[in-house]
Amino acid sequence: MRNAISVRILLLTFLALNALNLGCGGGGEASSSVSEPPSTSVSAGNQVQSPMLGFVYAAGGSEVRAINGVPGAATLSTPLPVPAGVTSLDFAPGQKYALVEQAEGASLGLIAFSGAEPGALAPIPGGISKPDVISFSPKGGTAALYSASDGRLQVLGGLPDNPQLTREIASGELPGAVRLLAIADDGATLLAGTANNTVYLLGGSAPQMLESVADLGGMVFTPKSNDVLIFDRGAGTLVLIEGVSGVRSKRVLAEGLTGLGGSIALNTNGRRAVLSTSTANHLWEVDLQSLAVQEVQLPTTPAMLDPLRLSGQYLLAWQPGQRAWILNTNQEKGTVYFVPAATEAQAEVRR
Repeated sequence: MRNAISVRILLLTFLALNALNLGCGGGGEASSSVSEPPSTSVSAGNQVQSPMLGFVYAAGGSEVRAINGVPGAATLSTPLPVPAGVTSLDFAPGQKYALVEQAEGASLGLIAFSGAEPGALAPIPGGISKPDVISFSPKGGTAALYSASDGRLQVLGGLPDNPQLTREIASGELPGAVRLLAIADDGATLLAGTANNTVYLLGGSAPQMLESVADLGGMVFTPKSNDVLIFDRGAGTLVLIEGVSGVRSKRVLAEGLTGLGGSIALNTNGRRAVLSTSTANHLWEVDLQSLAVQEVQLPTTPAMLDPLRLSGQYLLAWQPGQRAWILNTNQEKGTVYFVPAATEAQAEVRR
């Protein structure tokens, strides 16, 4: 009898401890989508690891810093070494790598950011060296590039580990001057938005018109799908076209999205879409399931809408010597927090 009671006590203790461990396993809202865990940065001696949210970067590739810590309690690292001659960085969603432009005459390159330090610059033979438009697939495995001066559109696959040119279209085969590009995670479904505000599917022998709008503000595929979001700035509407490369259906998700002038940024993590503009201190957030629309007031004018390492977190703005502003869409309503400016950067600005 004593043995049976002892076994029961041990079993109840084990279950209680297990429940306690599960309860302490991390906060945040419950969701059907799972965020990837943040990468870690390693201190000297490989003794201490801390979460890393992603990177901030300056125009022209002059400065890159890691965002170390957790949302609301993060700091900026010292400047990271960037190869000489880099003139521009375009980070892929999740910031695991960046496509880089270099000084005149050099080819397009790629720098991996798998950890806290950037990797070596790897040239991409045949890649457009100075693209006018760069668009990544939602998961970052593919990129589409267009250059008006080169007169060609390219698709790069196998990113970031095995970059290779998978498709090239001459300007004479395009339906018009390209303003926007969007490519799906399958690496094959490719859309081009032209100067006359028409969206074409670039597949098969000839471009196929998909949608015509009053003022094409942005377009982006949802992750792991052939469904595309299209923002018509002229009408103030966000539309979802499902099954772009097959049997299509179209739904208006939101209306009345006005007050968005200047450069438009549109992005989504599959649960919510975010629309921002370079000319106003607010943005729109659209829940793709409930279709709830929320206006989020901002403490700064967003200069970008770059997905960071954690799903639903976006870099909104940063300049050397200044604080970084980050949008978190993982709560009931989007919130904005800042990362303080680096101490040595502030001192440099004062000098």
